[in-house]
Amino acid sequence: MSTMPTEERIGQAWRLHRNHDYAAAIDMFDEVLRKTPNNIDALYGIGLAHHGNGNTATAIESFQKALELATTSLKAVDVTSVVDGHHGANDLDTYEDDRYLLLQRMISQRLAELGASVDIDALAEES
Repeated sequence: MSTMPTEERIGQAWRLHRNHDYAAAIDMFDEVLRKTPNNIDALYGIGLAHHGNGNTATAIESFQKALELATTSLKAVDVTSVVDGHHGANDLDTYEDDRYLLLQRMISQRLAELGASVDIDALAEES
């Protein structure tokens, strides 16, 4: 396993993906996920790489896990925001929730493109 920091490995995986070397990108994202299995960025990236390689079912699984994590993370940020004296969901005084809102939207779009149904509201209630 590489001693390269996680962020650099993810960056390298994205470069491989951009160069349409999906198999190598999958290997690199998988390396990250072995070390940090709940890394949303790696899950999203490996989903795209699997889709590029024609592995639709595996791409959907990766996207669904990433969406669940993004939804759980957004809920945690919202709770923390309220505890810290902010308004909670999509509070314009904070920026933490924007990342997870954007990730939810991007991942949902990918799942829809692959024909998978998505109910973010149901996911939010479960988490």
